[in-house]
Amino acid sequence: MDFRTSLNTIGDAEFEFIKNLVYKQAGIFLAPHKKIMVQSRLNARLRTLGIASFENYVAKLKLDPKFATDEMQELINRITTNKTDFFRENHHFEFLKNQYFPALEQASANGGSKTLRIWCSASSTGEEPYSIAISVYDYFNSKPGWNCKIYASDIDTQVIATAKKGLYRDERLEPVSEALKAKHFIKTIEKDHVFYEAKPHLKALIDFRQINLLHFPFPITDKLDLIFCRNVVIYFDKQTQKTLFQNFEVSLKPKGYLILGHSETMFGISDSFKFLGHTIYQKKD
Repeated sequence: MDFRTSLNTIGDAEFEFIKNLVYKQAGIFLAPHKKIMVQSRLNARLRTLGIASFENYVAKLKLDPKFATDEMQELINRITTNKTDFFRENHHFEFLKNQYFPALEQASANGGSKTLRIWCSASSTGEEPYSIAISVYDYFNSKPGWNCKIYASDIDTQVIATAKKGLYRDERLEPVSEALKAKHFIKTIEKDHVFYEAKPHLKALIDFRQINLLHFPFPITDKLDLIFCRNVVIYFDKQTQKTLFQNFEVSLKPKGYLILGHSETMFGISDSFKFLGHTIYQKKD
């Protein structure tokens, strides 16, 4: 049997319903050309549930409140995109090491606080927060008195579970130098595959949790020094982006920083931040 014949086809009405549901729950805007992606990602879910068609799946979402509540997280987990790498867009990590951390250290020498709170707001499978943790550890560990913490969150519960484990196939760590691998990861071999697991000192820096960026106030009580929100807002429409940037502004300390992805901008959306280049923004006074 041709496997493709077992795949369900999503109709326009069903796609429209799922599109609106995902937008309401997660703020993700699914353009019409995403229809095939949705169909592809949800086919396996329908097979798992034993549901024969997208028509039946949507009908169950509409008519069975308990199913809809239980299914929402599974639906979002399958729709979200989780492309990430260690030290992706490395210029941001160079900014931390060469400009931001030295400026914090200088401010602390002039009577400022020795606390650092960073939020990686779309952590995916963990490569980004562990890259941040490596940068923080290597700069501050030898400097006495510093209290550093990284919050790492995602709306997708499955990728958060992966991130907490901190275990990666060797090819995932290709952007990481051999010296950093030896310093920050434990190498193991299992069934002829090489794995690297983040060492306890990295895991201790990171507080992983599930957070929906539409739900404000965010469940982080600390005022934040810096927020990473890279390659996320491209999936939101302009109004959702505007609201999110307003909420980030409230969550940041005075003159706090917000780092976006390479294809994202605040231009025409928010004037509460000063653009510093390389998609790095600073909260205005």
